[in-house]
Amino acid sequence: MVIDSQHAKEVGDQALNSEIIRYILVQYDLDASMPWELLFLIIFVGFVLLLDRNIDSYPPRLLKSKQPRREIIIVCSLWAIALIMNAFRQLVLDPFISTTIAQPVLYELISLPIISLPFLIMPLYLSLKVDHYSRSELGLIWKSRSTGVVIFALSFGVVAGAVAFCTGESVVGVTSLSVGALLLLIYNNAFIEEFYYRGVIQNRLERVISQRWSVIVGGFIFASSHVLLDYGVLANNGGLISILFALSMQILGGWLLGLIFIKTRTLWPGIICHYLINWMPSILSLLVGS
Repeated sequence: MVIDSQHAKEVGDQALNSEIIRYILVQYDLDASMPWELLFLIIFVGFVLLLDRNIDSYPPRLLKSKQPRREIIIVCSLWAIALIMNAFRQLVLDPFISTTIAQPVLYELISLPIISLPFLIMPLYLSLKVDHYSRSELGLIWKSRSTGVVIFALSFGVVAGAVAFCTGESVVGVTSLSVGALLLLIYNNAFIEEFYYRGVIQNRLERVISQRWSVIVGGFIFASSHVLLDYGVLANNGGLISILFALSMQILGGWLLGLIFIKTRTLWPGIICHYLINWMPSILSLLVGS
């Protein structure tokens, strides 16, 4: 009788603990995938530190700006433009296009001129014509100063994209897209973002602050713009925890891509890495589906 009573008490305690845990999970928007997300974060941090400390050295710093205040103002203005444009896409453009156009390739075609003006044409004109920066300073060259970092970038992109496909935990979702849409995303997504955030913003930051700090600050700017773009989806699907996890992953991604750019002094390894992380799951989904 005593044993049965003790057993019943243990069962009751376990049930109470389960209810408490379930309450905490619901109350704070936690779920069972959180341990895996923490593991992904830890692994990602390890790769960033590996690239920063063990794979090749930092290059000579870009020429220090004679007008640091102006550079900071330009960086803040570019950041504001990114926030405004991403809010416009989230609140206006995407809802309008999604209700009128069903094909992703047409969506990307319509988006191309809209994103080209603020994210490519304006900063390119400012950098080349007004400030007289060279194409090589912006990373618009093929030659890389670090073969090791190029190999790391390509390998990381392939592995990260494959893992995302296998786990279903892709940055942008595992969606089977057409070949045309995937080709347009090389420009609309990977090239535009690497040029804007690394070739222009991080480039200007390096002329004012140290190289490591330019990567760190650039990563925060990159992440804040992206989380705003995906805020609605994140808030609906996972709440605060999903937003914080996405912000952390985007910051780490910004740091990783920033290190790739600064150590190679060319945009293309980061473009390929960025593209593979985002869209290799869709490529594999298309291949498997066919």
